[in-house]
Amino acid sequence: MKREDSTSHYSDIIKIFSDPKGYRKWYEIHEIAYENEKRTVERLGLSDCLDIGSGPGIFHEVLRGNTISFDISEAMLKEVEGDRVVGEAHYLPFRDNSIPCVFVSVTICFLKDLETFMKEVWRVVKKDIGICIIARDSPWGELYESLGRQGHKYYSKANFISKEELIELVSKYFNIVEIFSTLRYRPFEEDKLEEPIEGLDGSFICIRGKKG
Repeated sequence: MKREDSTSHYSDIIKIFSDPKGYRKWYEIHEIAYENEKRTVERLGLSDCLDIGSGPGIFHEVLRGNTISFDISEAMLKEVEGDRVVGEAHYLPFRDNSIPCVFVSVTICFLKDLETFMKEVWRVVKKDIGICIIARDSPWGELYESLGRQGHKYYSKANFISKEELIELVSKYFNIVEIFSTLRYRPFEEDKLEEPIEGLDGSFICIRGKKG
């Protein structure tokens, strides 16, 4: 992907992610689903991570050690305490093997070139990677894609990937050591607290990989 194409795409992304309080509101309204997602991220046991696409620090309370917030939106980063870096995910401004851990939640759905992104992650990370998505081939993913087709502010810009595509992407660059999931109930069913389970049965999938 040409860098000028990436710049054009991300100017749109910056616009839609310019309201951190509005973005966080979803998590406040859906507090049980949010708690389920946090529990799943916590099971990965990640520490000292670069949180790529951190937004306003949605999962920081369950990431251990020192977390560096990385986002293309300055507005989002203003809501985060601690180390913050503004940047574009395809061009990470860090030295080779300089970051102990990289964490990515949902962000890959808004990236134009996943291969370039993963090569950059592999380059800068020392040990661990944690990636979480709402899978396209899941009840929640199907709902979000439908909302996107209707012009939803966020989901209309998203490109959701399937569980198989996520595994293929991560395993190309890292050794997969753990997979956990949650949100096993369907949209519009009553929210319920869940413990994360191993495997791919839920809509929210988290994979932990190690650099070989």
